[in-house]
Amino acid sequence: MKTGVFGGSFDPVHYGHLILAEQLREEAGLDRVIFIPTFISPFKLTAKAADGEDRLRMLELAFEGNPYFEVSDIELKRGGASYTSDTLRALQALYPEDRLYFIMGTDAFLGIEGWHESEELLTTYSFIVGRRKGYSDEELDAVAEDLKERCGCDVRCFDIPELEISSSDLRLRHQAGRSLKYQVPRAVIDYMDEKGLYSGLLKALEDFAAERQSEKRLRHTRGVVECARDFALRYGADPFKAMVCAWFHDNFKDAGALEHGCAAAEEIKKRFGISDPDILNALRYHTTGRPDMSLLEKVIKLADYLEPSRSYPGVEELRAALSDDIDEALLAILEHTKEYVLAKGQTYDELSQQAIDHYRQKAAKKA
Repeated sequence: MKTGVFGGSFDPVHYGHLILAEQLREEAGLDRVIFIPTFISPFKLTAKAADGEDRLRMLELAFEGNPYFEVSDIELKRGGASYTSDTLRALQALYPEDRLYFIMGTDAFLGIEGWHESEELLTTYSFIVGRRKGYSDEELDAVAEDLKERCGCDVRCFDIPELEISSSDLRLRHQAGRSLKYQVPRAVIDYMDEKGLYSGLLKALEDFAAERQSEKRLRHTRGVVECARDFALRYGADPFKAMVCAWFHDNFKDAGALEHGCAAAEEIKKRFGISDPDILNALRYHTTGRPDMSLLEKVIKLADYLEPSRSYPGVEELRAALSDDIDEALLAILEHTKEYVLAKGQTYDELSQQAIDHYRQKAAKKA
């Protein structure tokens, strides 16, 4: 029997996972695909995420009645860090007559020789590699051919559907009460609602900020949250994402005046499992700004600079002159910051200057 092995967090499972597995099962002639949810440490995420039992059950619900799909709790029972070699070895012991095909993406396969016990992996098991956008097909084919010649490795590469669905984004959408229809199976959505999965993120972020910040800093953060929500509604950004950014933007001020934005972006990934690129960039650039900022980035920059507890010279004039053109409002804030920095005899950040130049050019084109 030819068995595909598909590992991942599946937090939650979505149609992207199912479509990929079905396409590869058919094209590679697999008799079945075993989904293996990875163990996630309960200390990894501060916000409530799905534990192993829940992710296992959601997988079962997602493809209930499909005779070609199965789910295994082998890594969940083992706990801790799991090496692919350990998992495949254990599965082979369970199914000694099966030929195991490990399903992976281009990025992972290109670095497989650096994996734990890679020689055993390459000489013992087979691999199905999905070609991914942004990676060279020529490089993938060359690596596959080289491994076939040196190790006798059985590698098969296939084009895969480009579906822009991410579990991280789905968790955020669910937190915000937005629809997951046509992205997640109905039975899985019902299970998430019944169990209260992926809930309470904003409260968890607020609690985290309260632990990290002084009373004065927290007062500022609460003001940024209110402004971020209001500005998001005014300018058409996502208010939930804006509030997520606002609660987290100043949690790592000790990293430096300009550097704390980048630190916050890295930490929200580690501590809360948030990988939405727009949220990460809004955190990363809320201190400096940059050319061609996204709408969410602009909203967070404005909220941080204009929230009610701010009392620097000129802030009331900036609030009073706040334009319905967000680029105009952003440029006013960037230029005001530059004047303040230079007046103190400090060096103005190069990226901030590039942002000013960019938005001055945009304003000139509109004039």
